Amino acid sequence: MGTVKFRTLFDFTRHQMNVGCVCGSCAHEGVVHCDRLARWCFLKRLRGTVDALPGFLRCSHCGGRPMRIRPTPLPPTFPDWGADEAAWKRMQRRLRG
Repeated sequence: MGTVKFRTLFDFTRHQMNVGCVCGSCAHEGVVHCDRLARWCFLKRLRGTVDALPGFLRCSHCGGRPMRIRPTPLPPTFPDWGADEAAWKRMQRRLRG
């Protein structure tokens, strides 16, 4: 078995690895749930590539952009984000217009 390249969010979800981000400004490390991030990108119609993620992710401490994105088995920093199905439905309705 060779090395796995994580190029899209689908690669993260396929291997059940969360998205680890390191802020470029304050070096804060955060973890985002891979399935919920993929669903959020799908609803917002954003590209789910690793190269595109720094364009719409922000640091929870300083608001900076991530400089490094990597797979991690650690639990999410904010485990309640996206856990409520009713909130997903509201976002979907709001985005439809």
